[in-house]
Parts: sequence; C-alpha cells; structure tokens
Amino acid sequence: MTPMALAPAAGRKTLNNTYRYAGGTGTILIDSSQTGGAFALFEAMQMPGAEPPLHIHEREDETFYVLEGRVSVWVGGDVHNLEAGDSIFLPRGIPHTFRIKSRMARALNYISPAGFEEWFRTLGVPADSLDLPAAVEPISEEIQRKAQELAPRLGVRLIGPTPEF
Repeated sequence: MTPMALAPAAGRKTLNNTYRYAGGTGTILIDSSQTGGAFALFEAMQMPGAEPPLHIHEREDETFYVLEGRVSVWVGGDVHNLEAGDSIFLPRGIPHTFRIKSRMARALNYISPAGFEEWFRTLGVPADSLDLPAAVEPISEEIQRKAQELAPRLGVRLIGPTPEF
C-alpha cells in the first residue's frame, strides 16, 4: 500500500462543523478526511443529563481532556473524577460512560483512529449557535432507533444499563 501524503490540518469551531446532539453541542474540529483516518478531534459541551449510555468502542481509543467543569468517568468498573486540566485515556474494548458533575462541562475528545465523529454528523443536527441548548431534552425514539442501527457500523456496542456513580 502506498502511504498517503497528508497536509497540515487546522480546525476552528464554526456553525459549519458544530452539531446539537443529546442535549449538548459538539464540534468536529479535525476529522478523518484531514488525517488519513489516523485520528479525529472533537469538542463537546454538555450539561447533566446529556451523557451517553454505557458503551464499548471496538475500533477506537478515546482520550478526554477536560477544559471546563467536572466530570466523573466510569471505565471498566472504576470511577475517575476529573476537573479542568485533567485527562483520561479510554482504551477500546473497555466499557465506559461519564456523568457531568457541574452546571456544564467542556472537553476535547481525541479519537484514534478516526471514524466515530460520524456518530455526531449522522445523529446530530446542525447547530444554530455555538452555545449550549437551553435544556436537555430526552432523545427521541427515532434517534434511539438510528443509534441502534448506526452503532454496529461504527464498531460501537451500546450495553447499558448505565451504572449509578
């Protein structure tokens, strides 16, 4: 296989790459097309109640770096309490989820290899502002159905129930 020549990639938060999903606002800063599939960089802003169910990524590792707020991450049965300036590596194949423990949290999510950013493009809707929505609304049955269909294609297993922590 011939190696692909990559160019430097720069990302900026704009309405063109920002989505509303699950009561949060997420921006795909750098995606797989810019990195030859090596990684993607995503910024997430969320409020309590907008967190994901317990799940496993079969293809990618995730690293979170908390920019604002407090987040508790449940991974493989252990809970890690993070605040601004903290980071955590979540290897593929290990169940994980998180809970926002402040009014809001903002974090960078480094996904390697890339591809999972499609989750937000497919299930999210283009944002009309860069701010958080006014409130967290329950995920519709239609989005839940789409998530169940999309998960196997992206190598994600939604395994709930989510543990209390």
